Amino acid sequence: MKSFSISINKKINKFKNTIIVDGDKSISHRFFLIASQAIGVSKASGILEAGDIFNTISALRKLNVKILKKKNEYYVFGNGLGSFKIKKNTSINCGNAGTLSRLLCGMLVSYPVKIKLFGDKSLNKRPMRRIIEPLQKFGMSFYPKNKSTLPLIVSGSQIPMPNEYDEKIGSAQIKSTLINASLLSPGISKINEIKKSRNHHEIMLKHAGANIKIKKKYNNNKR
Repeated sequence: MKSFSISINKKINKFKNTIIVDGDKSISHRFFLIASQAIGVSKASGILEAGDIFNTISALRKLNVKILKKKNEYYVFGNGLGSFKIKKNTSINCGNAGTLSRLLCGMLVSYPVKIKLFGDKSLNKRPMRRIIEPLQKFGMSFYPKNKSTLPLIVSGSQIPMPNEYDEKIGSAQIKSTLINASLLSPGISKINEIKKSRNHHEIMLKHAGANIKIKKKYNNNKR
């Protein structure tokens, strides 16, 4: 084994202080998206104030969700599941927010209207196929056909169908997208998590009162 040494240059004096860490991006996205589907006013502090999060706020406002900021707290006025009001020829700019572009698709599964989603040059190159295929099984349509990157026209179904899906990649974005679609689909949907991923979405939804059951199935992390 190779030996090594550590040298400290310009050692600082001992100090006792409070360090405020910026909010988490994944959780900040999910707070706004989940709160938009709750009934009543949701409040959060410690939100990451960054471009991706501002894109999520802008997208939800375009879907008629009221969001206010007072001092360092954000308030989201939710009207329940399926409460978006979508105008004709709506276009939503996701900027560079991959989480927004994917999770929002799941939330649009029950709206049989055409909505254009697009992003910046970087996001427009990122793959969407991994959510397109399972969402099509819920009854969602994507245009142009066979295109797997943004910009895309998405259209939900008046009666989305519950579904069962094996999530093999270990992607929290895919899992969260399908959970969102499941909440808007009558009946019971089942997501088999073959490869484990972050569980922010499930924890936050359960905290918000969603009827989600998580069962461990095998010893190979499937649940």
